[in-house]
Amino acid sequence: MAEAALISGLLSNLSPLPLIKDEFSLLWSFKKEVQKLSSTLSSISAVLEDAERKKDKDKQTEDWLRKLKDVAYEVRDIMDDCTYEDLRLQVNRRNASSSTRIKVTNSITHPFISTWTRLKVGHKIKDVQEKLNQISSERQTLHLRESIHDKFTSRWRETISLSSCNKVYGRDMEKKKIIDILVNNTSGACVDKKLSVLPIVGIGGLGKTTLAQTVFNDEEIAKHFEIKIWVCVSDEFDIQLVMKAILEEEKAEARSEELQKKVREKLSGKRYLIVLDDVWNEKFDEWDRLRSILDCGSNGAFVLTTTRKRNVATIMETIHHIQISLLSDEDCWLLFEERAFMCGTPKTPNFVDIGKEIAKKCKGVPLVAKTFGGQLSFKSDINEWSKIRDNEVWKTSQNEKESDLLPILRLSYYELPYHFRRCFVFCAIFPKDAKIEKERLIQLWMAHDLIPTVKNQEVEDIGNTIWKELCWRSFFQDEKLDCFGKEICKMHDLMHDLAQSVMKDECYRLDANSSNDGLKREIRHVRAIFDEFVKISTHSLKKIGGLQTLIFIKERNDKNVIKRISLSVLKKELPTLRVLKLGCYYVQYQDLHYLGCLKHLRYLDISGNKEITTLPDSICDLLNLQTLKLNGCSKLENLPRNTKDLISLRHLYLEGCDGLKCMPREMGQLKHLKTLSLFVIGMKEKDGQLDELKELDICGSLTIKNLGRVSDATIARRVSMAKMSSINELELFWRSDDEVDDNESKSTRDEKIGEALEVSTMLKTLMMYRYKGVNLPKLVSPTIPSAGVFPNLSELMISDCPKLGRLPPHLKALKDVTVWGECSDELLYSISNLSALTHLTLVFMIERSVLFGAGYKALMFDDEIPSTSSSSNNNSEAQLRGGVRSTFQSLQSLHISYCFNLRRLFDEGMISKISGCQNKHFINSLTELWIIDCPELMISVEEFVGNLNINNNSLQRLYISRCPKLVSSEEADDVIALLRSLRTRLCPKMFHLDILLGEEQKKKKKSQIRRTRRKDPLYDFK
Repeated sequence: MAEAALISGLLSNLSPLPLIKDEFSLLWSFKKEVQKLSSTLSSISAVLEDAERKKDKDKQTEDWLRKLKDVAYEVRDIMDDCTYEDLRLQVNRRNASSSTRIKVTNSITHPFISTWTRLKVGHKIKDVQEKLNQISSERQTLHLRESIHDKFTSRWRETISLSSCNKVYGRDMEKKKIIDILVNNTSGACVDKKLSVLPIVGIGGLGKTTLAQTVFNDEEIAKHFEIKIWVCVSDEFDIQLVMKAILEEEKAEARSEELQKKVREKLSGKRYLIVLDDVWNEKFDEWDRLRSILDCGSNGAFVLTTTRKRNVATIMETIHHIQISLLSDEDCWLLFEERAFMCGTPKTPNFVDIGKEIAKKCKGVPLVAKTFGGQLSFKSDINEWSKIRDNEVWKTSQNEKESDLLPILRLSYYELPYHFRRCFVFCAIFPKDAKIEKERLIQLWMAHDLIPTVKNQEVEDIGNTIWKELCWRSFFQDEKLDCFGKEICKMHDLMHDLAQSVMKDECYRLDANSSNDGLKREIRHVRAIFDEFVKISTHSLKKIGGLQTLIFIKERNDKNVIKRISLSVLKKELPTLRVLKLGCYYVQYQDLHYLGCLKHLRYLDISGNKEITTLPDSICDLLNLQTLKLNGCSKLENLPRNTKDLISLRHLYLEGCDGLKCMPREMGQLKHLKTLSLFVIGMKEKDGQLDELKELDICGSLTIKNLGRVSDATIARRVSMAKMSSINELELFWRSDDEVDDNESKSTRDEKIGEALEVSTMLKTLMMYRYKGVNLPKLVSPTIPSAGVFPNLSELMISDCPKLGRLPPHLKALKDVTVWGECSDELLYSISNLSALTHLTLVFMIERSVLFGAGYKALMFDDEIPSTSSSSNNNSEAQLRGGVRSTFQSLQSLHISYCFNLRRLFDEGMISKISGCQNKHFINSLTELWIIDCPELMISVEEFVGNLNINNNSLQRLYISRCPKLVSSEEADDVIALLRSLRTRLCPKMFHLDILLGEEQKKKKKSQIRRTRRKDPLYDFK
């Protein structure tokens, strides 16, 4: 770890020494010793900034910092031991019954369990103090200058969008040239070659990937190619990984032959574009193997690659590569300027002049210009800008080589505050080009105490701010949401090199190419292939006794073979672990007992274990544990009964724990809990009850299962989750699949349960399963006026709720509704009147023969014209011709699937009535229509044109599949003509209609037969 950043982090945790102010604290007995320790560290830390900048040139300073770093870790471990004892005593105090409380209080007044423990801690403190005294005296000979430490401050403003500065400067000509080659093939490449390969070459940080992305996302490219695929290759050229990326099945397990077959099936005969980003492979045979697999497309298929190496380009190219140039000084300034003045720095002539000088020194490299622009946007002192401009590093880095960029980027690193530095360099533990999930990264930062504490702020919020600022300063890049809606980012290769150069020997990857000789005392973080880790001898593990992170990673060609690991080695040789990720490897129940000995552990991930049914109680001895991930432990039935003792737990992940039967009691005592992905209500009174959650402030998403089991006592007490103001997604299962739900009384009881639940109005997504009530659960406090309920609810999913009636009219933000299973006409009608609705999905309505049937029609027209008397039908019909309320006012996407008995979309009378109205369209502005697996469905021309209005210019996609009766024989010609005209307007990727393709194939076959008959009179007799 960066020495200065680590020591500053230790000091922030020691000061103002809260541990020695509590008379019940273990450290209280060592008050004087700890104060002296803190004083020594403070005096040393004053010169750390100067020492860290000098260490690259002065070996003596580098050795001094290494010694200091080792002692700093020892200090942290001592503090950890003492904190653990304090937490243990807190748990004992809380769990003590009234009969034993006096006895426990007496025992914790003098916190040491034994004299031996007291002596041990005392010796450790004395030992590190002596080492620090020696280090402090040595610093005098190094002539280091003192400097003032920065504290956590942030000028980050939420109004700044990380994606607001994504303009590409100085690449218009190169972009135009590449697109011209790809679309018009103006390169002079041989026409007999199906697969063309065009490399983009340039040094790191020059914007090769950015240029490729702008080409990849260009409209002209999207129209020209049938398939577009982006593959990040990076250092290791693994053909199987490339094939999985092409198939978008990165986690799939398959043999090479199967993958090749699937790739060819996907690409065969297609005009495709594949981008292979960041290629390093210089072995012709490897590329030739991949090329032979990909060479199955039509003429015009292209592979676009980016690489730093001209040798790589020469091996791959069929078209002479594009060598991208350095940016001009003007373009460098525009890129620098875009970021430098966005956070409040005044754009005065002085700042502009200095900024232009700095931009010139960036050597035409966009990454450098962006980094310094983002960095200086937080500095409004002109002297800070001048200091960057006048730094000597610019003089020593005059060449246009990647090796000369690292010292320049290191200068930007030293301009970061300490807490940013230590968070950034920690990311060296990730492999290059890794997708880094923000939520997980922040939890890892927390586990290593890298995030400073700020009064009245949650540590996760501070971590989020640090992440945003590192993105803004270009230490992270490519920030976006993944397919699961999680925020991710990457590190540029050069930034990764920078982090590794600072961390040096602290990060280690253990794989088949590693040797035991590589295991050194300095190693703190290990990513290990399972098979290689189990080969390590105990003697070799002792070399890295201070290990803090151990992450097991899956081997590339690993099969689904059950592999076991004994965790006893962790207890004996790796007691200081703070992060342990076991991955999907199988750990036996008895081995999990050893985890309880890892008292420093803060992050534990056992996700994917398919064997464990319960966790041992010893897990609950992990009193420092902040994050526990059990995702995908599908056979897990119970959590430990003492889960409440995990006093530091903040995040508990239980996604995919489908076998979980109940929750342990007193979960409400986990006062710091922020993430709880699943809560299962058990059948027994001794199981955890839902109202235990009312004191917690859960964030993110929460799934509650078996709501139908909520006790009458809990209903009477009400379950207020209004405190959970940060919950944005709530999933409610009223009963499990194996429960009988035909009892009519359950309808009333379900409604009572719904009334007892009180949920924050900040909810954005609500999903309900197997609810038997008629009225939508209120889910709010009676004190909240109904008009203001769920002002932010934008997504609603209803599954197997056949009796549910109308939705309330005040859901003004609701845009996306999905209904699975049968539903009432009242529900469907209320959905159609949602003013903000843009997406509607209707799935598995097995019993419906008409989607918008007579019941819907009655609601629609009766609601428009209230009847006061038995008026004549003729009068009603006349009124209806005057106009009908517009339904689905904003609907853009309609998706209907697996409605196996659905015969018509609209009631017959409804079609004619709508056609006779002034506003004749049932849906006005549809952009997407999907109908899949409705084998009985028939749609008339009148429905297509009148009700669905598919002739409108806003329609962009039409996908109808496996609907063999879609067109009646009487209207076949008219419907086919309509759909063909639509296909002509839409691009091929946006139109699919298998029945139309079938008709055309029949006609084509008949035409072929007629031509054959003309040529061969005996054809019919053969």
